[in-house]
Order: sequence, then C-alpha cells, then structure tokens
Amino acid sequence: MNLISLLTAFVPWIAFTLVAEAPIGNPLMSLTLAFIVGIALTLLTSYHQLLKGYILSVITIVFFVVFFIVIIGLKHYYVANYISVLSMLVLTVVCWATMLFHFPFTLQYSREGVDPERAKSAPFMHVNYVITGVWAVAFTLGLAVDAFLLFQPDPALMFWDNVKWVFMVIAIVFTVWYPDYVHKKRALQAISEIKAKEKESV
Repeated sequence: MNLISLLTAFVPWIAFTLVAEAPIGNPLMSLTLAFIVGIALTLLTSYHQLLKGYILSVITIVFFVVFFIVIIGLKHYYVANYISVLSMLVLTVVCWATMLFHFPFTLQYSREGVDPERAKSAPFMHVNYVITGVWAVAFTLGLAVDAFLLFQPDPALMFWDNVKWVFMVIAIVFTVWYPDYVHKKRALQAISEIKAKEKESV
C-alpha cells in the first residue's frame, strides 16, 4: 500500500477543518480561506490521483468546490452551520459505500506498484476491507460527535470536538501498522509450513 499517497489524501480535509476553526478575522473569512486552502491542497497533493479518478480525491475536490460556490458564491451562509457534519458525513459515506460496492477506497492506493494478479487476490482485498472499515468506523464516530455538538451547541461541551481527532489518529496508526503486521504474520506462517513439511519428509 502506498501509505504516503493515502494519508496525504486526507491532508486537505485536516487543513480545511483547522483553518475553518481558526480565529482568523470573522467566521466567514476563516471559512473562505479554509475552502481556498482545501482546494489548493487537493490539487497539489492529489493531482495525479484526480487524473486517475481516485474516489477519495474526486469526492474531496467536488465537496470543496460545490460548498464554496453554495456558501461563499451564492451566499447561503446558513449552510456553514452544517459544514462540519456534512464533511464528516461525506467521508463516512465514501468509506461504507465503497465497501458496499466491493471496492474499498483504499484499494486504489494499495494497487500502486503492485502486481495486478496479487492486487486481485483474496488476502490483498481483505487487508483493504479491514483498513477501509477502520476508517469508516472512525468517520462514523466523528460524525456522531459533530452531530451531537450541532444539536447541543453548549460551549461547555466543545471539548468533545477534540475526540474525533483521536479517532483519526487511531485510524492513521492502524493503517500504518496493519499491512506490516499481516505481511509478518504470513511470513511466519510460510516458515511454519516449510518446517512442517521438512519434518514430514524426514
């Protein structure tokens, strides 16, 4: 799996959230700058993925452009109140939907530089389902937090907004750890099988 390519695909979302919540002038100015940063980073970090039609990259650029037009261009400012929930909802849907249609979004990153036959194997697909599933759970939990804060806009509860970042960090750590874990596990199994055959032949 091209971990750098995959994790970089989330950079625009992280930057968008941080800039949108930053105390830069008034809220509208922060959101405008967040959209500009999000679009620019998507083009810079995922240009080749966009050309190849990578699901996450395409959804990312479409989200930023559409809501920039709706909120900033058409001045439907009330939509800005839901932008955090909407962004998390979109990412959640991408994860669950791609698994539902038997094409986990991480597969496009995993297949980079991998033999086509291996990329079609059941173990290879299983790894991608597991990793995509972890991201799906992380985004679902993040969505739950954002939805809760949307309906309970109490300043005393805003510390819960940091919890969704914990989910993201766990997903990142798992994405880095799991492929290596599976590789080592298979290597040990192969060694065990070879030793077992050697014992049988003696």
